[in-house]
Amino acid sequence: MTLFSRPVALSALLCALAVAACGPSIDPAAKADIDGRVAALQPGTSVVPPPTQFTPIPLATGQWSQYKLTDDQGQPSFLTYKIVGEEGGAYWLEIVNERYTGRMTQKMLVAFGDRTDPTQLDIRAVKTRDTKGNVTELPANMMPLFQATYRGIVSTMVIRWQGLPQEDAAVPAGRFGGCYKARSEVQWGPWKSVADSWSHPAVPMSGAVRSQGVDRPFTMELVAFGLTGATDDF
Repeated sequence: MTLFSRPVALSALLCALAVAACGPSIDPAAKADIDGRVAALQPGTSVVPPPTQFTPIPLATGQWSQYKLTDDQGQPSFLTYKIVGEEGGAYWLEIVNERYTGRMTQKMLVAFGDRTDPTQLDIRAVKTRDTKGNVTELPANMMPLFQATYRGIVSTMVIRWQGLPQEDAAVPAGRFGGCYKARSEVQWGPWKSVADSWSHPAVPMSGAVRSQGVDRPFTMELVAFGLTGATDDF
């Protein structure tokens, strides 16, 4: 594990957040794996009835959800969210980003507050593993500088569904009745967009089922999820 000085850490972390901006070339093995998994996806057959409440499933270690993303160039990737531990009233959240350029993982210790107010999000620690397997950790004295950046990444877990219209959504994970539909600014891995999103309380963590970019041709679809079984990548 490497602890960076402030200027070097700033450069490296911005590079990691941008992902493609630092431009690793396509990894043929990673591309073949992603293309094979995309080809194997089938329309979901399970049916989840409309929700009877506005509140999400309480956060718990072991929860996970996986999404297929398609960027504005038509390139697919997979994004997995996992809760792999709890410490001092905060949760260890892992975000695994699998792209044609390889696999990158971020691990964050996050206190979510009551999950209705993004200003309550407190990011206490951040680790990143790049596509070459190198692990870096954000020094504690730099956390205040990056609070806003990382709050954007985890803000999808801030839940406010009251008063939203409801609409069904079909994704590889199944058919979800009566999803709460909203238009907002969302961030999934490196992709930030104004998007229409469909959410359902049956899905752990964010509740996200589907997202469709409004200002750019970006899509996100739920592939699979579970309330237990998440494993630590680090």
